[in-house]
Amino acid sequence: MDWHRLRRPSLSRPDTLAIDIERLILTGSLRPGDRVPAERELAEALGVSRGSVREALRDLASRGLVARRPGSGTVVLDPTASRFGELLASGLDAERIELLQVMEVRACVEPPVAARAALRATPANVAQLAGLVDEMTRDPTPTGFADLDRTFHRAIAQYTHNPLLVRLLDRVHEITEASRDEALVSAARRRSSIEEHREILRAIERHDPEGASAATAAHIDSVLRRITATSEDAGPVPSGS
Repeated sequence: MDWHRLRRPSLSRPDTLAIDIERLILTGSLRPGDRVPAERELAEALGVSRGSVREALRDLASRGLVARRPGSGTVVLDPTASRFGELLASGLDAERIELLQVMEVRACVEPPVAARAALRATPANVAQLAGLVDEMTRDPTPTGFADLDRTFHRAIAQYTHNPLLVRLLDRVHEITEASRDEALVSAARRRSSIEEHREILRAIERHDPEGASAATAAHIDSVLRRITATSEDAGPVPSGS
């Protein structure tokens, strides 16, 4: 891991550092079991004080993203881990589930998840979501756009502070991957998707659960309409949202 790439001249607040490290965890750049450098080493790499690093790691630890263990340092945790998580995941068979059925599951699950996130999201959580939407506007590659989309929805589940919801969404998105074709997501569709994500973000920022639920439902309905139209044309069925 090249920690120097997180270095920013304006980086002074522990919240900003926590957001950057959380992004690495959410996107899988840092995986469960990976070790975070020692406070002194990380502070030197990022050009910040050890106090800022300590506060950022303390925040991440309080949210179950890392564990700080005397003698072994800071280790990345699996935020979805629970004694029920594997049972939940094993109950879904990707080979037997049609894409439209998966999208119906998203329609049932994600709006109330967004509502809960709107009630519980912190300012740092909102900043993380805003950063993801901003990155979507910078014309990433189709694969990069799809990765940001997945990370955005996963982060919303993460901000409910319920690991089972994160685990459920992870499994649903894994099933969806089999039919994903990012190349079929047009520039116009990406613009619409970005605006739909912004609507979800605005509602969460307002701590408006009804608005977050409605915006998420509208977003998923938009994806469903596109999938249906593509299916009727007898072409490949993209699932990127």
